[in-house]
Amino acid sequence: MAQFKVGDFVTFGRPNGEQTVGKIVRVNAASLTIEQLEERGSTRIRQAGAKWRVHPSLVRMAGVSTPAPTPAPVKMSEAEIIVRLRKIEFGLEPEVLYCDGERSPSEARRIAARLRSERADLVKLLGREPTSNEIWG
Repeated sequence: MAQFKVGDFVTFGRPNGEQTVGKIVRVNAASLTIEQLEERGSTRIRQAGAKWRVHPSLVRMAGVSTPAPTPAPVKMSEAEIIVRLRKIEFGLEPEVLYCDGERSPSEARRIAARLRSERADLVKLLGREPTSNEIWG
């Protein structure tokens, strides 16, 4: 295992998964805290600056001393954000979430947690809490 130190630029992720460039901000006995330096994810996008706690076995030293410049985050219009929020709110309705009793409670909780997390990301992107009229208008 390589000796990692604060400030090292690394690549992290599962062997067959997405690899992300990051910078080590903290070294613990059993894990590393890494600040992500590029956008990550396909369905739930994490912007640069997110921090991850990663086991050292999933981290490789990056071959560069400085990271590649990160592209500007993709901006969504307010109307697009509201449409996505409307779909999430609909998905959180009990009849939809539980599929009229067909879905197990644990699966419904997992899906609800994912939807709430995506909703929080969209509200942050919007910059304010949308009103009920905007969503259901």
